[in-house]
Amino acid sequence: MSYLPHMRRPANWITLAGLAAGLAAGLVVVSRGALWEAAALVGAAMAADLVDGAVARRTGTASAFGHGFDSLADAVSFGAVPAFAVWSGQLHLLGAAGFAVAMLWGMAVAARLALYLVRGHQPVNHGLPCPPAGVALVALAAAGAPAGWVLAVAVTLSAAMLAPFPVPVSLALKELSHASDANPLAGHPAAGAARVPR
Repeated sequence: MSYLPHMRRPANWITLAGLAAGLAAGLVVVSRGALWEAAALVGAAMAADLVDGAVARRTGTASAFGHGFDSLADAVSFGAVPAFAVWSGQLHLLGAAGFAVAMLWGMAVAARLALYLVRGHQPVNHGLPCPPAGVALVALAAAGAPAGWVLAVAVTLSAAMLAPFPVPVSLALKELSHASDANPLAGHPAAGAARVPR
């Protein structure tokens, strides 16, 4: 099946714009260490992430493709890019410990998003949403915070993203789903076993 029919839906173009902002943020980090530019671009990716699912639901164009596309885009914008930013800005000064924490961040975001792909949209989140966490971490790196502070904040936010505390969707800015029932694993045994919010 071609992906092109899915791109007739406006919400997926918004997701694509957010992904483009995230990729641009990564490029400005690795090419010239422009952390404030990266923070602004990750903020733009978060703005797109706030809008795309709402547009899909309001226009009746929600889909499993959009659900998966959104989460994959978020893995780039709020997982990989913040990891690159903090490593480039401060964590490289801490050697192996800094490298391990940058890796931890990316893996925590990926694990959170993978779990959400299985569980789908829920009225209550569990843990800190990764978009604001990613924006906060890149902004901290851009502000020139000491390496030890950046490491501590990155570890704390990584744990908070995977924590079991409940966060209502209204307080979580926007769930990452394009539909209340858009679970790409619907019918898979893993999906039936996952009944609790992410």
